[in-house]
Amino acid sequence: MSSFFNFFQLGALACLLGLGIGRGAVLYARGVRVLAVDWQRTPLQGLADLLALIFLIWWAYEAVAVSWPRSAHGVGGVLGAVLLDSVAIKLIGVLIVLAGLLIFALALWSFADSWRIGIDRNTPGALVTSGIFAWTRNPIYIALDLVFSGTFLLQGRTIFLLLAFALSALLHYQVCREEAYLTSVYGDTYREYCARVGRYATRR
Repeated sequence: MSSFFNFFQLGALACLLGLGIGRGAVLYARGVRVLAVDWQRTPLQGLADLLALIFLIWWAYEAVAVSWPRSAHGVGGVLGAVLLDSVAIKLIGVLIVLAGLLIFALALWSFADSWRIGIDRNTPGALVTSGIFAWTRNPIYIALDLVFSGTFLLQGRTIFLLLAFALSALLHYQVCREEAYLTSVYGDTYREYCARVGRYATRR
């Protein structure tokens, strides 16, 4: 049974990367640059971006390390300690990760040509309020939080719990930054959208 969860973990990671890279390639072919660097960010914001990148790479590495059958990598000691080890909890983790992947795919679809990684001050794209964005203003971040938390339930290790908390906090910080930027760009249109749809869940 453990091999199923390990293969699922690897498949989920491949699916997440495949969706992101695939959508990015399609947009790039249309002349849209998905990766955006905010040159106006403060030193604190730059540090937050760097930490988010480091923790994300660390999370992906550990996810592969603990799931790959012949892997001898991964952290040990307290960070590698198993806190949860139940088939029922792992199955819940599978469902949560699947939910995250589904929301991620729906968000990419709804974004159309407006998807950016980072704050694009030069060509921000149109404000998207339809599709899954009619229910939540930040489906991408919800999807990632679900994948991170689901991975902890799947693996049960301390490192995934700590990384889930750290990444969720950094993503929330990024959400607040983006909200300030979107308000400055779209003004009352964005404020009205915020009044209708919650940051993470709908207010209807």
